[in-house]
Amino acid sequence: MRKSYVTIYDLQMRKVAYLENAFGITYETPMNALWTASFSLPADDPKNAECHPLYFAEIFDESERIELFRILPSALRKNNSGSVITYQCEHVLGTLLDDILFQYHTIGNLGVYTSDVLAYILSKQSTARWQLGTVEFSRQFEYNWENENLLGALFSVPKPFVDEYMWTWDTTTYPWTLNLVRPSDEAQAVIRYGVNMQGIERTVDPSNVVTRIYGLGYGEGVNQLTFAEINGGKPYLDAEPEYIAKYGLMQTVFVDRRFEYPETLLARCQALLDELKQPRVTYTVQASELYALTKDPLDKFRTGAMVRVIDKEIGEDVTFRVLNVRKQDAIGSPGNVEIEIANRPQDIAGSIADLRNRQYANEVYAQGATNFDSHDFADNCDPDHPAVLRFWVPEETARVNKVRLSYRVEAFRSYERAIEAAPATTSGPSSTSTTSAGGGVSTTTASGGGTSTTTASGGGQTSAPGEWALSPPQMLLGDFMN
Repeated sequence: MRKSYVTIYDLQMRKVAYLENAFGITYETPMNALWTASFSLPADDPKNAECHPLYFAEIFDESERIELFRILPSALRKNNSGSVITYQCEHVLGTLLDDILFQYHTIGNLGVYTSDVLAYILSKQSTARWQLGTVEFSRQFEYNWENENLLGALFSVPKPFVDEYMWTWDTTTYPWTLNLVRPSDEAQAVIRYGVNMQGIERTVDPSNVVTRIYGLGYGEGVNQLTFAEINGGKPYLDAEPEYIAKYGLMQTVFVDRRFEYPETLLARCQALLDELKQPRVTYTVQASELYALTKDPLDKFRTGAMVRVIDKEIGEDVTFRVLNVRKQDAIGSPGNVEIEIANRPQDIAGSIADLRNRQYANEVYAQGATNFDSHDFADNCDPDHPAVLRFWVPEETARVNKVRLSYRVEAFRSYERAIEAAPATTSGPSSTSTTSAGGGVSTTTASGGGTSTTTASGGGQTSAPGEWALSPPQMLLGDFMN
């Protein structure tokens, strides 16, 4: 019986089938992206019943384990030679697409390192399939996500890094382990014309060269975030003078409203400028992988490794990083492999595509815009009783740009309780009498004299040629200036 190249696991990682009749195995292993694979089975193979959607498939290339994938769509094709079912798969890292950071999440900044941010994201898994392993970076950037899936959030964490990075993993144990490491800069494989090179294609693309980049983050209009305050007042970054002299001043604007702090925005723009300041040079190499025969590590091509390409006929001798490894038939043509290498991991098209992929989030919530919140207020006050104006700022407010107070002092009229006057001074006798019905007579002399009489019904007359003492106190209407 032929060796099995595919093993099927259920959702609890229990082995359910060995696919001895699998054929047409293909795989693609792009750097810092989801790997994909596919395999086929005869339609009448009874083990098709075990290849459920979202089950896991462990795929091998000869004796080497490629990786663990999960089954997504399948297609049945029938022709004169028979019926075949082909299964498309993605790497199990795609399980992180199943969970989201619901609503708004902010983490990072001073004292919160890259490993803390990654651990926070992985803690949001509904099923803890992934755990954090080695993290070789200790940055303190702040990150913000809203309704983002966990994989998208993870991949965004190292985007502001200036240094090269690489995601690696170990899926041989469960839970699986995820690592963020620095790839080696030493050449680990050699492709030489006449030895293991079948063909080579070189592409030089200067259309996306950028030597000056402006950065914009959260906000709108004149209030949109820039990094000018920490960059000498300049909202842009320039490449080194030799690149500007060689390619001219090529400008672009990078806009990503996820960035709410200038430090993070500056770091991201610097990383982009380092990628874009020179043309992207890519090589697509068709090679023969001789590792199965020689067992020499220099004959093995791995994603993320540095590979040296030598072709004296066209004058090429370059060492670039492997960005992708493709194999079209791991069983029928195990030695034929296609390798993509480049002088930088991605071009501006990749960044633009990344922004477009996030536009869905922009459609489901309002970014917010600059607005005015005004209040009318009027109150009486004096030096001992100040007027107090209160206004409320909603919790959803992202930034208060300015608070301005404009006021004018005017005269006002108020009701005050007068102070009880001292008793009037008299030089003669005085008398006051009241009856049971409330009537009474009040008489004063020596100051001009006067009488006041009230009746039981409250009527009365008053004559006061002299001074009056107000008793009991009365409410008087007065004019005051504050």
